[in-house]
Amino acid sequence: MIKFFNTTVFSVLFLIISSPIYTQENNTKTDTLPTILINVSKIVASKKQMPLAISTVDIATRSDISQQLSLNDYINTIPGLFALNANNFSQDLRVSIRGFGARSAFGIRGIKIIVDGIPETTPDGQGQIDNLNIGTIDKMEIIRGPASSLYGNASGGVINILTKDQFETNFVKAGLTYGSYGFKQYQVNAGFLFGKTNVLMQETNTKSDGYRITSGFKSNNLNLKIRHVFSNNSKLNAQINYSNSPFAGDSGGLTLEEVEEDRKQARGRNLDFETEESINQFKIGTNFKHKWSKSIFNAYGFFSSRDFFGKLPFENGGIVDLERKYYGFGSSYNHKSDINKFQNTFQVGFDLANQNDTRKRFDNLQGETGAKVLDQLESYATFGVYALNHVKLEKVLLNFGMRFDHNLIEANDNFLANGDQSGTIYLNSFNPSIGLSYQLHRNQNLYGNFSTSFETPVMSELSANVIDEGGFNKSLNPQKARNFEIGYKVESKNLSGELALFYIITKDDIISYELEMFPGRTFYKNAGKTIRKGLEMNGVISIDSSFNITVNYTYSDFNFDTYSTSNDDFNGNELPGIPKHMGAITFLYHNKNGLKARFVNQFVGALFVNDANSVKDQDYLKTDLNIGYEKKFKNLHLIPFVGINNLFNTKYNDNIRINAFGGRYYEPAPGINIFGGIRLMHIL
Repeated sequence: MIKFFNTTVFSVLFLIISSPIYTQENNTKTDTLPTILINVSKIVASKKQMPLAISTVDIATRSDISQQLSLNDYINTIPGLFALNANNFSQDLRVSIRGFGARSAFGIRGIKIIVDGIPETTPDGQGQIDNLNIGTIDKMEIIRGPASSLYGNASGGVINILTKDQFETNFVKAGLTYGSYGFKQYQVNAGFLFGKTNVLMQETNTKSDGYRITSGFKSNNLNLKIRHVFSNNSKLNAQINYSNSPFAGDSGGLTLEEVEEDRKQARGRNLDFETEESINQFKIGTNFKHKWSKSIFNAYGFFSSRDFFGKLPFENGGIVDLERKYYGFGSSYNHKSDINKFQNTFQVGFDLANQNDTRKRFDNLQGETGAKVLDQLESYATFGVYALNHVKLEKVLLNFGMRFDHNLIEANDNFLANGDQSGTIYLNSFNPSIGLSYQLHRNQNLYGNFSTSFETPVMSELSANVIDEGGFNKSLNPQKARNFEIGYKVESKNLSGELALFYIITKDDIISYELEMFPGRTFYKNAGKTIRKGLEMNGVISIDSSFNITVNYTYSDFNFDTYSTSNDDFNGNELPGIPKHMGAITFLYHNKNGLKARFVNQFVGALFVNDANSVKDQDYLKTDLNIGYEKKFKNLHLIPFVGINNLFNTKYNDNIRINAFGGRYYEPAPGINIFGGIRLMHIL
């Protein structure tokens, strides 16, 4: 592990330090890469000039040889980002960026997810990606750090997902993938051109028995995307998504002794209460953009409906029936002005969204639905207005941002047997940001920024009330953060890299915990203050047009500064669920003859599993290998592929249940497992 760590650090330092020598002394090799423009900053800008830590992921270069089982396949080597729970499809992938989102018991918290310009994260800050068709993703842009001046609530980081919508000819594509533990996936994808209109359709059906007992799942996902170009200056995107997962099992957390006895076993209570979930989700959205010579108008609107039914491993309120309606719209106006060498870009906009959750809880009688114990309508309405400004003068880029969000949260109690627990909460927030970037050389930039974020408790956390009588836990406060950051970026023909140093102060961190009197239930409280110091490094070396090496390393020194309870003092302890050290080396090869290969060596350091720092999960080194071959005929492309996950059969935990009662912290990950299949495309 130490050798891998030292190699990673040395490689990135060498790449960054040597880049000025390379670009200055070898003038014949200073051809720069095409400028990478990013949309996640709202004002479209050059990635290397933006004074933010931003990662971009080109999915198209490797999607045809990947398993396409989880988004983790694409984000597990991004510095500052840590993902768990890739194999528990009842709890969904848990993603954290600089520690934001680490507390989540299920789904994604504290991180804003955007898909094709439309929010996937609900107004209260919940994010699920179980409805996302992995095969439709084209690329991703990720802001690593607080960005509430751009996106409002739950913006400790931002993941902007852009799906495929451009192609030059009609096609039909099909895929078949089989793998370990009964994994089967069938895909059908088709694209048609009708004059100025592109229509892209994809259906994916996936099934797995799962590595552990009762961890299998079934899902079906249908996606339709329409892109119409009115003119060179106007275009409209529309999307329809339907997802159905009739079954996703949850094996639960194990103690260390249980893991050592049998890694595949399920927790006894999860078997007794038949723990599982099912979902149905429908989403429709549209995005319109019009350009003038110096101005851009953008508008979006969407509606989403999600039905959730879940069985949890306890009796009182252990069955959850949730119906969610979520809709919103927003727009922005962007204007650019040029005066000599001075360029100013100004944007104003607003976002309005509303979320209504009809939440019912019933007793779980060994898997059967018992008496109703909770019935309430929970609503979250939000309205945000923002202004952004980019000032560019030769080698300097200065950007400002400010946003105000008004949030109204209400609970209407319809179960009055234990009294009326209805109530209203107002949570407003103002978030500024400022950043400065300076071009040192043709290919190098220094930057610094100050940014903020706020994160309200999500409604499922507010309703997880210890008094167990419905309503909301009004003592649970929003979490706020201030981020100070400096960084360096280099971008040239054969190498690119970045270094980011940050210092984050958070107040009222939302912490998850369990109680002996409510086995299996998760509750939430605030910690006083945390200090997060970190370093992120990333470098890409392009050997030639067919082969590149990516190296990254993350150091996270995250500690409670002020946090104590009536029984314990956690001041100075490390935040659980976040490894102090992470690193990865990725080799990507793609030659003109059609051979494709990806080799990933990922190191994850040890991490604490509880606030008390009394138990630690061990570090591990995991290796994955993907190989495929694309054979082109006149109108037919064939891509057979094979992959090996966890090549050296490393024993590690796929998920950590933070602060789980009784030492049930661990969800073991699969050992070595394989997949393979074929994808074919017919050009019509």
